[in-house]
Amino acid sequence: MRFLFAFLAYIASLAVVAPVAFFGVLFLAGPHGGLLPQALQVVVLPLAWLAILVVPALAARAVWIRSARAG
Repeated sequence: MRFLFAFLAYIASLAVVAPVAFFGVLFLAGPHGGLLPQALQVVVLPLAWLAILVVPALAARAVWIRSARAG
């Protein structure tokens, strides 16, 4: 049951973080937005991928730890 809750937390968090990161990248460093200088635009995409991978994992980890204490 603990794995199921952690997995659901990962999926729910991924469903929120991925679109936010996608539109953030398009807005900050996209071909039509381009609000950042050219040197910083190269950094935005790897940071977005890092956020997409790390933030849901942190949410799943928090649920995993909390469910261990609860039961």
